[in-house]
Amino acid sequence: MVDHNINLLPAGRQASAGTTRRSLLQGMASLALGSAVATRPAMAADFKGKTVVVAVGSFMSSGIAMFKNKWEAETGGRIEIVEIPFGDLYQRLFTAFTSGAHQFDVAVYASNWIPEFAQAGHIVSLEPYYPQKDNWNSVLPSVQRIMYSQGQRYTVPLDGDVIFGYYRTDALDKPDHKKRFQDKYGYALAAPTTWEQYRDIAQFFTGWDWSGSGKPGFGVLEAQKPKDVGPYIFISRAATYAANATLKGSLFFDPDTMEPQINNPGWVQALKDWIEIRKFGPPEMATYGGGEMRGNFVAGDYALGIDWADVGIMAQDENSSTIKGKLGYFVLPGPSKVWNYRTKDWQAFSTPQQAPFQGWGGWHGSIAKTSKVPEAAWDFLNFIDSTPNAFTAVTTPGTARNPYRVDHFSNPDAWTKAPVKYADPKPYLDTIKAALSHPNVQSDLRILQSGRYYEVLDQWTQEALAGSLSPEAALAKAADQWRAITKEAGVASQRKLYRDLYGLT
Repeated sequence: MVDHNINLLPAGRQASAGTTRRSLLQGMASLALGSAVATRPAMAADFKGKTVVVAVGSFMSSGIAMFKNKWEAETGGRIEIVEIPFGDLYQRLFTAFTSGAHQFDVAVYASNWIPEFAQAGHIVSLEPYYPQKDNWNSVLPSVQRIMYSQGQRYTVPLDGDVIFGYYRTDALDKPDHKKRFQDKYGYALAAPTTWEQYRDIAQFFTGWDWSGSGKPGFGVLEAQKPKDVGPYIFISRAATYAANATLKGSLFFDPDTMEPQINNPGWVQALKDWIEIRKFGPPEMATYGGGEMRGNFVAGDYALGIDWADVGIMAQDENSSTIKGKLGYFVLPGPSKVWNYRTKDWQAFSTPQQAPFQGWGGWHGSIAKTSKVPEAAWDFLNFIDSTPNAFTAVTTPGTARNPYRVDHFSNPDAWTKAPVKYADPKPYLDTIKAALSHPNVQSDLRILQSGRYYEVLDQWTQEALAGSLSPEAALAKAADQWRAITKEAGVASQRKLYRDLYGLT
């Protein structure tokens, strides 16, 4: 998934200021270089003298750069990588596209921006190129669907995303910890199935040395930094309260009227939970983005965490992780009541209601309409998505590329033979697969100007996290701005795109 060019390596239990995210990723990516990088899947082409400029979010750059030298050696072409900070990626791409000037040939970005860029003609249809591709059918169906706009494929998928939970087995599985927890809370300690249990576990493991490290540990670590991945982590909570399984399309908008739902009581409860959980993490959690969260989680003492598949990958690298072999996984918890936007009331259920969120939807690569070297651009995208290269990328820590092909899940034993030799990968892969195949799995927002909607949501949830506004007031402000964006983009067109996402006629 996603990240920043930021500090990651721990000094004690926190990230030091002397090592950048980029240097860490480059070091980890080097594990997969050399013989692990496959040769080009198609016949060698001569691109001598041609340069492919690739614009990519900064913490995904190693997932591109690790294949640069091999492609250049085999084709005679050149790859120039332009790293863009995560928080600026949408605006930088949007500005470059709308200027009409050639700035790059390939854009690697969030899948939920595909419809906007495709309909505006900023990226080219890849249908003329796909007959050359020999591994299209092994992409997971849920990932394949994301690539389309108006019936045509506009991207090469490089990643598969769903947000799920992590727990430290040396915290939750110890008999002494289980007894103490049972005595205090009155129920068995295990991976949480409700948000109340998640909160209790976080509270229980905060402030004492449960890991034996000699320092007090924390109950939880989540990314809450402004202009980073926070909106996705927050929505992964809100989905469980507001994505009613009996009402398709109820998460972001009323699909009939396009009235925003982000200020309904379900979203408000999720924001209250997210504010409260900060008490059980380190003070620095307010400044941790996705990259900082991952680097500190795998090098510190945190009982619970929420992230994409990246934590599970980075935990395997013993050069930066102290928790290899100490991770458990769970589909995110759910409440026993979910908001019903039609009845304007809470709907009770007999079991916790999960709603795994495909936040970000995965990194995808497209060819810019202004590219003067589209054949070379396609060749490079096809190369980094070849079956062996894709597997190398998803098993290499720090690439921000998560499993997205059938073969990534079908042979867990292959993960144990990857460069970092995964410890017991089957539960990890099974949890990702369970989340992606859940009947109430929720797709990310895929309508025009989706990046602007997220910027607004991030702005006002940060006000609530800071205590400047109540959750109700903050989300009301956000909903007002969402209405304005929808009106500007066109209510009818937004409604069609939104309903198409959920298969609503």
